[in-house]
Formats: sequence, structure tokens, C-alpha cells
Amino acid sequence: MEAQFLRAFYDLASWIRLSPLLNGPYLPFSAWGLRPGALVRLLDDIALNDRRAVVECGSGTSTIVLARYMAQRGHGNVLSLEHDEKWASWVTDQLAREGLAEVARVVHAPLAEHPAAVKHVEWYTPRTVTDEVGAFTDKHGPVDLLLVDGPPGWQQGRKMARYPAVPALKDFLAPGASVLLDDVNRSEGVEITKRWEAECGLVMELDPHGTRTAFGTYGG
Repeated sequence: MEAQFLRAFYDLASWIRLSPLLNGPYLPFSAWGLRPGALVRLLDDIALNDRRAVVECGSGTSTIVLARYMAQRGHGNVLSLEHDEKWASWVTDQLAREGLAEVARVVHAPLAEHPAAVKHVEWYTPRTVTDEVGAFTDKHGPVDLLLVDGPPGWQQGRKMARYPAVPALKDFLAPGASVLLDDVNRSEGVEITKRWEAECGLVMELDPHGTRTAFGTYGG
């Protein structure tokens, strides 16, 4: 009960901190999205470390909030990979309605076999990822913040669905880049973070505030 209370209090405090970025059009929040505390952690990292090139696996409300902040401060760009075509279209339309299309872009990347996958669990289409992230970094510089909030990994047989993110994208990451993995509690998140540490040179830690995330740094 105490842990639940503290988690709820942390969420409430985070909503208050986020309020300047929530004054625009209504945004849908779901149980699958980032908890407000995790979103605050991301924004703090962007502000304190002047992150300018953000890649996101899985689009949503976070994409729009990150874009609003980038536009507010006057620099920075977001590229989001999304397997769900309908959701990618909604986020893209919302960005356009808010005049944020130059700040953030959503790429529809259907799930397909990927060489970095574990047990043949599909990830985003390899050619689409390479082409789109390559073009993004050519224009905006190496990725200095990677948010891994997709594809879904809760279904039976898809528990390692988010593992390929770092192996597939590490050549695009800047030394010292931050990496956030969401839904650590609902998939094989702890195993994923341990493999990233052992195989890709990350240093990861579980968030102590119950945001169900792990946050780390890429050594390069």
C-alpha cells in the first residue's frame, strides 16, 4: 500500500510539472503509455543535457509532448518508429495540427524479421529503420536520446520484442546518449537491460519511483 501511495504521489507531482506542456489540444493517455514520472525524467534529461536528436520506438502522446518541448525551447528534433499504421497516422495528423511537423516525424515501420531479434520475434522493418534513422542522423547529428516504448512486448512469445532497439541502433548513438526502456515490469525488461549492458556497453538502472522504466547511458 505504501509503495502504491508513493507511486501515485510521484505521478501527481509529475502531472503538475508537465502542466505547461499539456495546455494544448487534448491528448489521449492510456495504461500502455509512459507514466508521467517517466516523461518528466525524459524531459529533464533533454533539458539538462541539451539533447537534440531523439529517436523513439513507439509513437504516442510522448511524441507530441516531446515535440512541444523542443518547439518551446527552439531546437531539437524527434523521429518516432511506429508499427501501427492507424496510430502513426493519428500522431502525424496531431503534429501537423499543432504546427510541429518540422520538429517531429512519425515513420510507419511494420514489424518484420530482424537479424538482431531474439527467438525470431519481429521488430521494425530493417530497411526502413536503417534508411530513416540514417537520414535523420545525417541531418540532425547522432542520436543522443533513445526512448524504447515499442513494439508491444506483453503478448505470449513476444517478451523480448524490444531487445533489438540498442543492437540495431547503437551505430547511430552518440557517446553518452541516454536510453530509456519502458514497461520493464510487463515484459522481459530486466533481461533486456542486462543483455544491453553485457553486449552493447550500456549502464542501466531501474527507476526507484515505480515508473516501470529503466534508464541508462551508452558508453560508445
